[in-house]
Amino acid sequence: MLENALPKIDSQSQATKQQSEDKTSNEMPPTSHTLMDLIITLSIYLPLPTFIPLFDLTSRVLPIKPDPQLQKKAYKLLPRLALSANGTLALSHRNQDLQSLLLASAPTAAAPARRDRLLAIATVINHLPQADLHFIPSVLSEAVIATKEVNEKARSAAFDLLVLMARKMIEGGSIDQSKIPHMDAQAPTTQANLEEFFTMMSAGLVGSTPHMVSASITALTRVLYEFHSELTMNVIEDLVSTLTLFLTSNNREIVRSCLGFTKVVIVSLPTELVQPRLKELIPGLLSWSKEHKSRFRAKVKHILERALRRFGVAEVEKWCPEDGKKLVNNIRKTRERKKRKRNEGGHEEGEAEVSRKGRFESEYDEAIYGSDDDDDDDIDSAASDEEVMRAAPRDRKQNKGNGSKDGKEAKGTYIIESPDEPLDLLDRNALGRISSTKPVQFRQDQRKPHTSKQDLDGKLVFGNGDDDDDDAMAIDTTTSKRTSGKDFVEPGDDTTLEG
Repeated sequence: MLENALPKIDSQSQATKQQSEDKTSNEMPPTSHTLMDLIITLSIYLPLPTFIPLFDLTSRVLPIKPDPQLQKKAYKLLPRLALSANGTLALSHRNQDLQSLLLASAPTAAAPARRDRLLAIATVINHLPQADLHFIPSVLSEAVIATKEVNEKARSAAFDLLVLMARKMIEGGSIDQSKIPHMDAQAPTTQANLEEFFTMMSAGLVGSTPHMVSASITALTRVLYEFHSELTMNVIEDLVSTLTLFLTSNNREIVRSCLGFTKVVIVSLPTELVQPRLKELIPGLLSWSKEHKSRFRAKVKHILERALRRFGVAEVEKWCPEDGKKLVNNIRKTRERKKRKRNEGGHEEGEAEVSRKGRFESEYDEAIYGSDDDDDDDIDSAASDEEVMRAAPRDRKQNKGNGSKDGKEAKGTYIIESPDEPLDLLDRNALGRISSTKPVQFRQDQRKPHTSKQDLDGKLVFGNGDDDDDDAMAIDTTTSKRTSGKDFVEPGDDTTLEG
């Protein structure tokens, strides 16, 4: 039944697709989608002989570009098969066919199916034989570019795929470079190891677009943090010296990724390796501390704070230019002030330590965005980075759930509303009434309202009499007061606008 439904989807025009998208949500989904869901559900229970037509069916679905939802379901089939013994055996037997299928379907892969495609590639790599490691460099560029995806789950899948590739390369094997697409047929065979994997990723640093260079720096940062203890010192030194040069780039996208790499270097790498590099890292960081983009300044300040904490103020100031020492002194004084407040807090320090635990999903996120200070505005600024935006939302939820006894340390979102009427959240201007800082409550003016004085002809009166006499000339006074002989003022008896 699914095979009969596929040609209809494959041959539908763009106009037909647009009409189908405009239909109401109450209509039943296409038959092909329903049948594909059933196949995915039942796939782990199928016998081994049925996997041959199942893979053939998948090869017909993946090139269908006009239907990204059907593509997503087809990619989901491979990770699903890995959950059963028969599926694992089939993935191992048909691994070469699946490699060719994934490489051939790369041009037609839809953006919504990016995450599921990366998971399918990871499934194939998990069952990859040692003789077919050429598949890793064939799909490496796709995994590197995916680290800059807008979708958070796609970025997370890309990072996990890069780590999986590195682990597969550590296991050893041979890479036949002549089988890699766009490589020379006479290319030699190389041995698979971690250093070779870093060499392959470093090729993206000479990319033709800033987006590719930025993605390569981000990918190298993630893998370096994961495997820095397994690399030789020469490889790390060459990598650090190369990527430090990108701090002088004029492209902000490249520099943003390079700032993340610099923080991993300062936080994770051995002290004896990083300390000689401070004379290059510190001036490069301070060159971006005057950037008009506040998130750049905040990231630089946060990285300098971590450097001060690890190497000391004297070592950092030694490599600071004169115009950058003011920022270092400001960071030092801020840290000392927070330390005094923390010491004055006493027993609340233990509670703060508990609240900081579990804020980050992985150690990599904690190294990039973590801080030892509770009240640190730089964390929120660093967590707004577009590369890996997983820590900041959970950070806010954690702070909201734990709460803080100290009002100065509590952070949240406030709604500014008038005491007379509640805030209308459906109003267009409702977003302007939301603040990240605690607003000052509205205070009614206790002063006596000032009213203009007029005579009986409606002319403004400027007199030097006392307040009781002036109140008699206000237009909001009672008729009896105006007509009384004591307070009655004839027109022209005092100074008016007409003189």
